[in-house]
Amino acid sequence: MISDTSKQIKVSAPGKVILFGEHAVVLGKTSIATGLSLRTNCTIQLIDEPAFIVSLPDLGLNHELKWTKQELSSLANYKNIESVDSFKPCECNNHFLEELATIHSMKGIQSALFLYCVLSKLKHGVHIHFKSDLPIGAGLGSSGSFNVCLVAGLLRVFDLYACGGCEQCKGTHTCNDTHYTPCAKQLDLINQWSLQGEKIMHGTPSGIDNAVSTYGRAISFTRKDGIKPLDRIPPLRLLITDTRVSRSTKILVEGVVNRHQTYNNLMEPVAVLIDNISKECLAAFDKYFIDSDVEQLQQAIELMIDMNHALLSGCFGVGHKTLDLIATVSKQFGLHSKLTGAGGGGCAITLLKPTTEQTVVDQLKDELRKHGFESWEATIGQPGLLFEK
Repeated sequence: MISDTSKQIKVSAPGKVILFGEHAVVLGKTSIATGLSLRTNCTIQLIDEPAFIVSLPDLGLNHELKWTKQELSSLANYKNIESVDSFKPCECNNHFLEELATIHSMKGIQSALFLYCVLSKLKHGVHIHFKSDLPIGAGLGSSGSFNVCLVAGLLRVFDLYACGGCEQCKGTHTCNDTHYTPCAKQLDLINQWSLQGEKIMHGTPSGIDNAVSTYGRAISFTRKDGIKPLDRIPPLRLLITDTRVSRSTKILVEGVVNRHQTYNNLMEPVAVLIDNISKECLAAFDKYFIDSDVEQLQQAIELMIDMNHALLSGCFGVGHKTLDLIATVSKQFGLHSKLTGAGGGGCAITLLKPTTEQTVVDQLKDELRKHGFESWEATIGQPGLLFEK
């Protein structure tokens, strides 16, 4: 079945966590997001068969989903989408998106089909296999890392990375003996196309998730200034806990916006406070790289975590009893937690101390498990897209 064993591409990309500023970012304030050590892995293999085959075991799809070239060639307008800029989901390609929906109802599959059709022009069959450390729909950027892996793998397997012979593309930046990352211009292309996949899945995404997943490390973001990379990120340890409570990000965001419009005199000062917390976090990071005072950094971030969680939960109304329970349990171990992302359920992050022993972490995870939660240890500031050598 395999036509060219050299045409097997293995790629991984990180999930993301929002440290501070969620929801306030919608009101024009600063948000900080960072790459996680939890990653999505993707293998793309060219095959002799003229088909698109995808395996998604993390979604319970352990069998292969398959579409033939003949079936996919009916997708309207895909040949007219020649560049990132020519794809506008809300305008010229509605029929294309409608055709995708008739083939499969799952947004992730629709995104994968779209990106394969547009980037490959159906020139060759592929088998794509995904495996992820990230929980689905928990606000940790699982879809962003999914789309980044997919785009990066497709561009590479179909040799679509040519960018005019710029100086950056004469070589790759070696990360270690087993992984490498493309040049900056290639990463920009991956980021742009993966955002189109995010649009299919989420409508009007901010672009934060795919940007963190592509470039890694961390970013600050405001609606006015856009995304700004952050290079100096302390290696903080987190415990990420999934409440397993589903929620609608759209509804939660609309609730914050409506509350802000109705009670502007009350809500705007809270948004400013959250903005100041984000900026204090950035200042604390900079100070750490000057004086390397780990204890002072830890105390500062712990205070910001408590304040940000209280403001989001009590004032913005995006808390949940499960998130408060996680904060209460973690404090019994001398640790501090806050909601991350949309709130209303989803995930919480707990800041672990550098001195927190593994036995204590395991005890905390066991205690959280008794309440029906699932937890993962992670570090922040991780590298973005990586190819296996």
